[in-house]
Amino acid sequence: MFANACSIAREFTFPIIISYKQANGECFSIMGSFVVINDDGWFVTAHHIISQLHKMRVSYDSYHKLLANRKSIDEDQSLIQPIKKKQLAQLKIEPTAIENFSIWLGWDNVTLDKLIVLPQIDLAVGRLKNFDKAKIRNYPLFKDPEKTMEQGTSLCKIGFPFHVIKPVYEENKGFILPKESFPPPFFPLEGMFTRNVSVQSDIKKPYPLMYIETSSPGLRGQSGGPTFDIHGVIWAIQSQTHHLKLSFGDSDANPKVSDHIKHQYLNVGWGIHAKTLIGFFKEHGIPFQLSTY
Repeated sequence: MFANACSIAREFTFPIIISYKQANGECFSIMGSFVVINDDGWFVTAHHIISQLHKMRVSYDSYHKLLANRKSIDEDQSLIQPIKKKQLAQLKIEPTAIENFSIWLGWDNVTLDKLIVLPQIDLAVGRLKNFDKAKIRNYPLFKDPEKTMEQGTSLCKIGFPFHVIKPVYEENKGFILPKESFPPPFFPLEGMFTRNVSVQSDIKKPYPLMYIETSSPGLRGQSGGPTFDIHGVIWAIQSQTHHLKLSFGDSDANPKVSDHIKHQYLNVGWGIHAKTLIGFFKEHGIPFQLSTY
């Protein structure tokens, strides 16, 4: 059903990889997805992916400030050894502190030029620097939310779950992503449009803050990727997964029912609604293509 739609979505969906090195020397990566909106290099993704950069910057700054303070104490000739040892012990370096980090956006030498975020709905839109528009043949169509969006419509999500990239860090080169890890494989997952979910927020916008719920979960690595119909038209940008309690065996009439019956959930996906996406694009003057239906 979604074979043709997936081939369309793969044209404009790419991995976003954040690599980081800890103080203990271990290197790891976080991977999500992003969708290129137009030939100016604007893209859309989930804010919670991009927000990792801020968290890492805070940890990075704290770590290097701590190193500088330790060096100052260590080199202070006026301190006797017991005092120096005590002060250094008070400036303990956590093994998970961030020593270095970087972001990789689909291609080598492409960097983040501009970023606009709406955390209340987990939305981030940015522009790629050094973007080569020849890399993409077809840009996405976004579902016109003023047209029918029928409950029960089959939708699909793609992204890059179940794939681990282990970066290597070299002082003179920075982070190196293993060639054998590329290209990361796409993973599609079908579900149906179950409900609209409205978000209550103190911020005032000329458009609603909404999610589209699907009957299948969003997987790690699909965050920031598209949720689309059988024509490859984007209805939402995958954001998060919610776990709806099924309440099997919760009745007092069945006190002996086993825990594996009681604790069961339906995992559903939430994606940022086309109505919110389009409102945000218009608010910030970002060109996009709208579907005809």
